[in-house]
Amino acid sequence: MRQVFIQFPWVHEPAPNAFYALFRRYGQPLHLKPGQSLYNGGVEGEVAWVVKGLCGFQMRDSKLNPHYFTLVPAGRLVGNVDAYTGSVVNIVDVALRPTDVLLLSRHTFLQMLHQDVALNDAHTEMLVHEHESDMEGLFSARTDTIAVRLARLLAALIFQDEKRLTFNWDKALERFTPTPIPYQLTVTELAQTIGATRTMTSMTLSAWEKSGLLRREGATRVVTRALLAQATDWLTSEEGVKTACLTLNR
Repeated sequence: MRQVFIQFPWVHEPAPNAFYALFRRYGQPLHLKPGQSLYNGGVEGEVAWVVKGLCGFQMRDSKLNPHYFTLVPAGRLVGNVDAYTGSVVNIVDVALRPTDVLLLSRHTFLQMLHQDVALNDAHTEMLVHEHESDMEGLFSARTDTIAVRLARLLAALIFQDEKRLTFNWDKALERFTPTPIPYQLTVTELAQTIGATRTMTSMTLSAWEKSGLLRREGATRVVTRALLAQATDWLTSEEGVKTACLTLNR
C-alpha cells in the first residue's frame, strides 16, 4: 500500500489523543452537512476535530472540477496546517458525509500549542506525517495504474486507524474479511481522489465485479481480500524489501 514513507496514501493517521481531550474541553460542537465547509486559512481560520463522519481536502483544477487529495475520517484534525502558518491556500475543507466536529478558533488552537511544548512537538511531528501521507497519494497517482490506485485507497480507508509504524500488510491481509467500500464512496468520489476519470474508474470497478474481486450485495460494493492484495506494501512485500535493500546499499 505504501511506496516511500510509513504513512498511508490519501488518509492521514489518527491525531494524538491529547488533542481530543483539549477539543472536547474547549471545542464548540458543530454539525456539517455534506458540501458544507469550514473556514480554514488566514489569521481568522478555524481548526476542527472530526468526531464522526468524513471530510475531504478539496481543490479545483483550471476547469473548476473538484479533486480530493486527502480524505479525513473521524479522529483527525482539519484546518490545523493553515492555522499553524496563517496562510491562505486554494484548499477547501469540506464535509463529504454528515459530519460532527469540535471547533476551535485559530487563536485558541495556537495558544494551546504555545503553552505546551510537548503538544507543540506532537503537532509538528503530526504535520510531517500528514504531508508524507499526501505525498504517498501523489506518488501513487503518478506511478500506479488506476486499479492499483483504487486498491491502495480502499486499503488506506479500511485500515485507517491502524498504527502506521507497526502496521504489517501481510498480517492485515491474513485477518481481513470482506468489507463494504467505506462510507459508500461513489464512483465520482473515488475518481476525484485517485486522480482518474469517472469513466476509467467505473470500468475498473466493473471489471473487478466480473472477475469476483469486488462483490455486489444489492447497492453495496464489497471489497475482497484478493482485491486488496493488488496494493502491495514496500515494507513487507518481497519486491519492496528488495527495493529498500538496493536503495540502502547505494
